Amino acid sequence: MYRYETHCHTKYTSACSQLDAETLVSLYLKNGYDGIIVTDHFLNGNTTVDLSKSWEAQIDEFFIGYERVRQEGEKRGLKVFFGFEYSYLGTDFLVYGLDREFLYAHPGLLEPGVRAFLSLAREKGALCVQAHPYREADYIDHIRLYPSDVDGLETINAGRNERCNRLADILADEYCLAKTGGSDLHVSRQKMLAGIETEFPLACIADFIAAVKKGEAKPFAVQNIF
Repeated sequence: MYRYETHCHTKYTSACSQLDAETLVSLYLKNGYDGIIVTDHFLNGNTTVDLSKSWEAQIDEFFIGYERVRQEGEKRGLKVFFGFEYSYLGTDFLVYGLDREFLYAHPGLLEPGVRAFLSLAREKGALCVQAHPYREADYIDHIRLYPSDVDGLETINAGRNERCNRLADILADEYCLAKTGGSDLHVSRQKMLAGIETEFPLACIADFIAAVKKGEAKPFAVQNIF
């Protein structure tokens, strides 16, 4: 089986992460992963990006984390793909399959609202997954669910409790949605890791999207080897 992380953050682009490129790549290689998807917080989330810059400059700055990890992964034999985490009042969505050119071309991307964004992203071929749907926190006034607006749900999040993940799994079954797993990694010494497993290697983000949509990617969780 081939293992891939679907949800992790870098310190270069996510203000809440402590992870540099070397640490990320070393950690996942040590834990037997074949690849990772860097999903830093987008411009409407906990980002380090200077939002006073032009839209194009913001996008360039946003890509710094992914690019540094990709370069380190190329040197050491770990596949690194691009994604991002889009936020709406503490409700988060993992978005896979949109590239720099798409983001350059949509300077009003944050304006239409969450449902309009998800509709546009999916129309353009992106895979949209609601992350940790039942997460509770003091900065989230209530749980928001969007099962009719996404392709899948993160049913295993290594940073959430068993109830949160179990409820997500039930919701995915009720709406016939794809299931993914992710570590939501911000620090190297997190107790558990997660991701998806496939019976074949993934060469690009399109392979990942196809595997998830076809039911060929299975979520898993393992104890982190520091």
